[in-house]
Amino acid sequence: MTYKITAGIEESELPEFIENALRRFGVYQGRAVDYTNADTAPIVMCTIMSEGKILLAKRGYGLADAEGYWSTVNGFIDENKPVKEIVRQEVWEELGLKVSADQILVGQSYTVRNPMEKRAYIVFPCLVSIKGDRPELKLDREHTDFAWIKRSQLDQYDTLDDLPMAIDTALELQNT
Repeated sequence: MTYKITAGIEESELPEFIENALRRFGVYQGRAVDYTNADTAPIVMCTIMSEGKILLAKRGYGLADAEGYWSTVNGFIDENKPVKEIVRQEVWEELGLKVSADQILVGQSYTVRNPMEKRAYIVFPCLVSIKGDRPELKLDREHTDFAWIKRSQLDQYDTLDDLPMAIDTALELQNT
């Protein structure tokens, strides 16, 4: 294991974290925290599940981290909104897919530091369950490809070392 896991924060602590980050790092695009120079940033990692398979998206280039790696849909928590709302926003922006809050489960956060990434992340693992037929997706500039896979196929994809933990943590939410 090349990454280190430590305790995260509660969702109720996010407003204060975001307010402090805004003061420290400033605003990005007039509306959100600019985490460019941050040593730690909170994110959602969205494991999207449909018909027993999970969605992987290949990260594009010119992004903050994980360029060219397969991952889940991820996004900074850079606005003072509930985690489920951030998930809905990221899934819409990155995939053109509308989901409702009742399709989303949010797990306990943890902090991960992976030496292959620029900063540590406070990860809020989320499970997004899609009922019915697999949806049509419209990738944004952040991704170049996608694949629906079984969890057992994950090791066939070039991912950062900590992705299996994020996916497994999200999948465990099915049992809660």
